[in-house]
Amino acid sequence: MIVTKHLLEQFLSLGEICEKTMITELSKIGLEVENFKKLRVPDGVVVGYVIEKVAHPDADKLSVCQVDIGEKVLQIVCGASNVQSDQFVAVAVQGAVLQTPKGELNIAPTTLRGVQSYGMLCSSAELGFPKINEGIMVLDESIGHLELGRALNTYKIFDNFVLEIGLTPNRGDCLSVLGIARDLSVAMGLTLSIKNYKDENVPLGIGRVLQVINEGRLNSSLLYKVAHIASITSNLMIKLSLELCGIASSTALQDFLNFSMHNTGVILRAYSFSYFKKSNLSNNVEGQILLKQDENHLDSVYGKEKVSIVGISLTNHEISQEMVVLEASYISPKVICEALYEHPTLPKDTFITYKTTRGSNPDLNLGMQYLCHHLIDFSHSEVYASKHRITQSDDQITIRTTFDQIIEILGVDISKEEIAIILKKLGFRIEASFDECFFMATPPEYRHDIQSAQDIAEEVLRVYGIDKLPAKPLYMTEQSRKDNHHYFAFKAKMDLMKKAMAQGFYETLHYVFYERRKLIEMGIGVIHEELDILNPITQELNTLRTSLFPAMLDSIKRNENFGFKEIAFCEYGICYGSEREEIEKIAFCVNANRKEERFPFAKGEKWDFYSFAQAVCSILGEFELVEFKGEMWGVSEKILHPYQKAQVLRKGKSVGFLAKINPEYGERFVCEVQLDPFIKLDHLLHQSSSKYQASLRDLTVMIQSSVKFSEIKEKILSCEIPYLCSLYPLDLYHHESFQSQVALSIRFVWQSFEKTLQEEEINTQMHRVLQILENDFEAKLRQ
Repeated sequence: MIVTKHLLEQFLSLGEICEKTMITELSKIGLEVENFKKLRVPDGVVVGYVIEKVAHPDADKLSVCQVDIGEKVLQIVCGASNVQSDQFVAVAVQGAVLQTPKGELNIAPTTLRGVQSYGMLCSSAELGFPKINEGIMVLDESIGHLELGRALNTYKIFDNFVLEIGLTPNRGDCLSVLGIARDLSVAMGLTLSIKNYKDENVPLGIGRVLQVINEGRLNSSLLYKVAHIASITSNLMIKLSLELCGIASSTALQDFLNFSMHNTGVILRAYSFSYFKKSNLSNNVEGQILLKQDENHLDSVYGKEKVSIVGISLTNHEISQEMVVLEASYISPKVICEALYEHPTLPKDTFITYKTTRGSNPDLNLGMQYLCHHLIDFSHSEVYASKHRITQSDDQITIRTTFDQIIEILGVDISKEEIAIILKKLGFRIEASFDECFFMATPPEYRHDIQSAQDIAEEVLRVYGIDKLPAKPLYMTEQSRKDNHHYFAFKAKMDLMKKAMAQGFYETLHYVFYERRKLIEMGIGVIHEELDILNPITQELNTLRTSLFPAMLDSIKRNENFGFKEIAFCEYGICYGSEREEIEKIAFCVNANRKEERFPFAKGEKWDFYSFAQAVCSILGEFELVEFKGEMWGVSEKILHPYQKAQVLRKGKSVGFLAKINPEYGERFVCEVQLDPFIKLDHLLHQSSSKYQASLRDLTVMIQSSVKFSEIKEKILSCEIPYLCSLYPLDLYHHESFQSQVALSIRFVWQSFEKTLQEEEINTQMHRVLQILENDFEAKLRQ
């Protein structure tokens, strides 16, 4: 946000206040001054009047001017194409020193092509100000009463400074000169003064020429006036102010609109009256505006067709500078942010949406009066009496809190009276209870960001001064480490990361935000729209992540583009469920190459499903893999390989998945699981082991290929067969002669805590296992 001294003085009397003091006070209240520039026309530059202009006798592009500077008339040779007689101009007289774009220039009498010249007619750039036009700068009374011979630096606009202020997105109320002046008046104890602006100069009412109707409920408030503009040009005050603030436009009417918006913060627009002309209207009215919501449920303005979306876009059309409709509007920034989020391809006017998404000034009367006042004073315009207004009565937020709560948040003892005075200066309405135990604070309409007692405390602190808070040492208490679960949880996470690095993984760290569109395209669940971010940093980071691995896949692709061949990443962090609940996860992600081409692996080594699962198991510890069905853990089958994917079970409970990524997204393997089940905070308990030898027995059976090994394992273990410690698949073989069956080899581990098992005992139990397989799964011993 850029403001100047002369614009601030519309609302404040700055007098001789030191610029350094002002910068310090602004920074203290959270309006950090990022850049400061002093602008002052050099001494020796005065107001002059061109009495006569004649062509130079010996040069086609030079003119000889007679310029009155009050005490005398100077002859000045000028090369500007726009110099004319009867103009007020800036004259640098003998002895003046100018800092021009080409360097320092000392003004002295000189001879140009045989003609004496005793001064210089100056452009704005030659005086150290932005360039506003080709040729010299023509003065007008928008800067003040013009007196011949008066030093130009005695006019406010030419003895100036420019402040560039950094604003956080929640301070939309300060996106105007008035907003900055409001806060500055509180910080420096100055009186804020807003003039009464005239907004009409003809008795004919707007109802004679225009009617406004609305269909259904709207989210916006709007105000309309009609003006007949015979001629309009941007005066010096407006042109120079807009150039200093970096918001100049290409047309005079738009300059007036931008100037008024920049000063008041109210969103203003102008439409050609011809867009609303209709025949056969009641009472011989010439035009009609229809306000209703469009197909996207956005407040829109209609004439012969849709003209604009309130607070978002304006249909491109030329504005006739004869009869125009002037519009002031306000719509909640929340509504605008949601609309832009839901309709990202919607055409928008970024100059307008930058203001409306942060919160514009809802005082529509002020903005319209300010605009009409300048049109009446500085153009040949007739502004019709009265106005049409559509107002939405949104309930203002009232925050119930106590003075003690504010004091507790700040950590300093401030009197109740001082808190109340600060809030009233900031425009809050305060209603305290009889015993002053609590109070109700209603923020001003332009403070869209005040929602809670913490926000109120922050406002008090801004004005009270953070430097007044006493320094307090950090309060620390001695605590037994064995009770510090947070420390042990952190240590367990670090241990997992160390194990991952030992396996060749690199730890990554990504934003907790991601792009919602990408997640949907990959088939990954997202947060419910009503719970998602309303005002994201960028469209690429417009939602909270629900999974770790999408960003890791992006990083793998980026590193492959850098020339890296074998990439293995791991990361743990917070993700969010569809209800925005926090879930801490850990993820592993690799590309196709496990090892580069190097002896003894001449062709390198590739990852496969089982080697990746083994690597993850080495880090996390023991887990089981079972069939992945449909959509699980917010991940659909779209992003995963159709045949290489599995659920991860920890102690019989599903905690995540391990899979190969769909080849459309490249050769990748990924595993993502909940972190808590793999963090070991309990003390390890000793498990007794047998001192007797374990025996291994293998069994190969013919079984239907549709039978899952997990079902076989569960059934056999549930029978509690004596001496059976564990079983696991050893081999799987299929031949076309087997038809729908496969040959499954299973290894059984037998061991007793009491004795060495005899062959007969083992065979008896193996026979029992075979009976279970035959009875429950129709398996047959392979011959």
